[in-house]
Amino acid sequence: MATTTSSSGPVVLHWLENSRSHRILWLLEELEIPYSLKIYRRNPKTFRAEPGLSQIHPLGKSPVLTDGDKVIAESALIIEYLINKYGGNSSIVPKTMEDKESVKYYLHYAEASLQPVMLLLSVSNYVRHGPLPVFMRPVVKRVTDAMDNAFAGPDAKKQLEYLEGRLKLNGTGYFVGDRLTGADIILIFPLQIAKSRAGLTRETYPLLWKWLEDMLGRDAYFRADKKVAEMGVSSRIKL
Repeated sequence: MATTTSSSGPVVLHWLENSRSHRILWLLEELEIPYSLKIYRRNPKTFRAEPGLSQIHPLGKSPVLTDGDKVIAESALIIEYLINKYGGNSSIVPKTMEDKESVKYYLHYAEASLQPVMLLLSVSNYVRHGPLPVFMRPVVKRVTDAMDNAFAGPDAKKQLEYLEGRLKLNGTGYFVGDRLTGADIILIFPLQIAKSRAGLTRETYPLLWKWLEDMLGRDAYFRADKKVAEMGVSSRIKL
């Protein structure tokens, strides 16, 4: 059953363990607005969200944000919505039109180009190490390794090299401008996966590694981790 924290504000984040929703919680903490948090757990056998999430949005996926009667799904749209409505004079709001367009680019890029590759690597890893008869394991390993080596692995390398170059070009430690924006919020999840599945190390991609350390070390991120921990759930990504 879902667990809820209460708040005086109309915003409710429907947070699912081991999902993309934690970056939305991080954003809410950065914005410092009142919100409630409703936590859903995954079925350990099917890995799907508990049924209550489908009562909020028919797809039963997370993140989902409710703001009064409004229901908003999809990470990029939620990030854009929260910053536009609640950003106010916050430093997270892009300062120039050029920066706004750059943030919008990353919101689309992260979900359309980067995330699918990380998902493929995560799925192949799950299949490789999943419950299989002993005699099938060598075969499955050869097949999944071949898939990774032929497509997902090279594409992931290209994506990480691209992002490393973007950080170098911007030269501020952020992807857009000289402070945190929605671009950093949207990129945290796929780059956390890249750290465990796509060879993102301090040696191979030093700027991305430093960026990850800086983002995960922010006070707001710490508060987001603490909030779910206090409700008995881990924020750790296990893909």
